[in-house]
Amino acid sequence: MSPHTAPARPTAPPGAPSHEGATGPAAPEEGGSVRGVITAISLLGMLVVGQLYVAIPLLPDIGRAWGVDQASATWATSAYAVTYAIVSLFSGPLARRFGTRTVLVAGVSALAVATACVPLADSFGAGLALRAGQGVFAGVYVPLVYAYLNTHMPASKLPTALTIVSACMAGTIVAGQVESQLLAAVVGWRGTFWVTAPLLLVGAQILRRVLSPRDPARATAGGAAGEQASPADRGATRRMWLRLLPLYVVGLTCSSTLTAVYTSVQLYGPASLVGDGQAMLTLRATAIPALVLGVLVAPLLGRIPARTRGAGAFAVAATGICGAGLFGGTAAGLAGAMFVFMLGLAAIGPAVVQEIGATAGVAHGVTATALYGFTLNIGGGVGAQVPLAFGEVRGVGLFMSALLGCCVVLLVVTGRRRRRAAYVTD
Repeated sequence: MSPHTAPARPTAPPGAPSHEGATGPAAPEEGGSVRGVITAISLLGMLVVGQLYVAIPLLPDIGRAWGVDQASATWATSAYAVTYAIVSLFSGPLARRFGTRTVLVAGVSALAVATACVPLADSFGAGLALRAGQGVFAGVYVPLVYAYLNTHMPASKLPTALTIVSACMAGTIVAGQVESQLLAAVVGWRGTFWVTAPLLLVGAQILRRVLSPRDPARATAGGAAGEQASPADRGATRRMWLRLLPLYVVGLTCSSTLTAVYTSVQLYGPASLVGDGQAMLTLRATAIPALVLGVLVAPLLGRIPARTRGAGAFAVAATGICGAGLFGGTAAGLAGAMFVFMLGLAAIGPAVVQEIGATAGVAHGVTATALYGFTLNIGGGVGAQVPLAFGEVRGVGLFMSALLGCCVVLLVVTGRRRRRAAYVTD
């Protein structure tokens, strides 16, 4: 989300009910507490979200340990993604019942325990069950930290906070794989999980110290539950969800593309990569400068409306993935293609999140964000299975680039219809 275009607080769409009430948002964080909150959420988010991607470099080792081939071992990624996605849908009700800080701390603490147990699995079924357990406890993290930032950050610092957190979580796509491969080379694939588990426990305690116990979601939940929405309100809410639907579709497509391409490279990439751990590590690391560059140019891109910016970013990402399909037979071709893809990806996330926030407003912000997280993780789980249908990097690259191109068209067409409808209404 760009520091120049993101609203300080999402506003409810016309006619949509708002339950912020007299209590309003929590008192803003100040001074060093702002930096502490952003730092803690960002770094811990890299560990939590990164658990989805750590299994990709470990597929050969996991397959041997659990007695399956690499293709079957891809379910270690899908099992995490599916439960993560499902539980994210319930993050809002859980926060209203127990409090945002309590749910976050409990979820990360339980994730640490599940992470430590994954290497103890001695069969394919047990391993998938434990990976699914990780997803259950991690699923509350992303929607609730975004909700926390929206209600606790000072208005002047909120856009920057969301940009930093979004960039760090996007970085886990690459950083999670790089971390996994480096740790596995030193402590083995089991040690990768055992090193991460205590870090998660420490992170949970840091969250407990830096997050505020004040929770507007709980304060307003009772009043919201007792109100009866008018027919006009219900109609406005239905129209809001219809406007959000294309954003969920493009989010699902983007996340499935990401997982599909990296999984296809791991399974069917050039022999010079698949047989050389150092070369594979270098390939993954080449995407990191693209993410950094995406953050640096965010202030300039922020001058472009979110939907237009998102369509352009999808076009860049589609070009990169098409390049992976056309030139994926060489390590250099793949590196260049993935750099372009990740450059587009760095702008997609903030643009889509900003558009969702502006469309959903205060009354539905947490639920809309949770549903977006659900679609992202379903996409991640589905994407891990896409390479099995093609058996090569080329087919995956060309197919997914076509889907990303469809996302460009979808964003442009729905954006024009929305502007036309707004013009008629005015």
